[in-house]
Amino acid sequence: MTELYPWLQPPFNQLLALTNSGQLAHALVLCGPAGIGKATMADALAAVLLCKNRQPAGACGQCKSCMLRQAGNHADLLKLHSDTQHIGVDAIRQLNNFSHGAAQQHGNRVVVIPAADTMTEAAANALLKTLEEPPAGCFIILVSSNYPQLSATIRSRCQQWQLHAGNAADIAQWLSQQTNKSPPAFLVEYCQGAPLKALSLLADDTATSLSDTLTLLDEYFSGKLQLTNVVKQLDGKAELSGMLGFYIRQRLAQPLEFLRQQAVLTAYQRWCRDATRIIGQNSALALTGLLTELKSLLQHPEAKWKS
Repeated sequence: MTELYPWLQPPFNQLLALTNSGQLAHALVLCGPAGIGKATMADALAAVLLCKNRQPAGACGQCKSCMLRQAGNHADLLKLHSDTQHIGVDAIRQLNNFSHGAAQQHGNRVVVIPAADTMTEAAANALLKTLEEPPAGCFIILVSSNYPQLSATIRSRCQQWQLHAGNAADIAQWLSQQTNKSPPAFLVEYCQGAPLKALSLLADDTATSLSDTLTLLDEYFSGKLQLTNVVKQLDGKAELSGMLGFYIRQRLAQPLEFLRQQAVLTAYQRWCRDATRIIGQNSALALTGLLTELKSLLQHPEAKWKS
């Protein structure tokens, strides 16, 4: 049986009840931030749908169907994969053929689409007919970390399940239990309430590096640290782009009036865009330019920003 994280148990119980009553939607989207456990939930739901001896808590884990699934060899379970960054139309054609075929184990057929928001327009269009006329006994589970990126027509034909991990205090307590470390106060918010991402950052000490980044930025913008020193220490740091965005949104932009908020965010977005094309010494120059522009915008309300 797939072990569930504690915050996934309540929505899983709801899905299980719908399954047992025959009311589960034939197509649903599990959505939420990266690191919330969507793939785990998809696996648990697939296990329930395929199990031949379903228990009150979920799949039995012992029937032939469960054993085949656990071995990665269940003919009635299809997990889409892509060799590129997008799910193309060929993968969806495979899905359509599978969904209209006969169940080898004489039960349900289940399709899991990881990163469903990466479907190309052609792939999404190819999926629509199957979603509009779902074959009996076939369930399609889409997984998405960016729900709005899914086409409106796909969203309208799937039941949405937004996964949450509870409040920050509960997540922090769970993290402490897993790592015997007290997570930094900012970490849960930085990870958008996603415990698994926060756990990963704690486990490899990236969280400590992020704390150092926040301190350096505070010291620079309060005038305690010179620009050359902060750039030297920040350039090349792990998760620098994410932490800069977090810092700018939470600590710099919020107190400002609307126009300066937009100026600050535009400067950061421009830096992010350029950072994908900048390497080596030029990255330090780009970071210098960003920090200089941000400080100017904070100190001088009349400062203009580049388009």
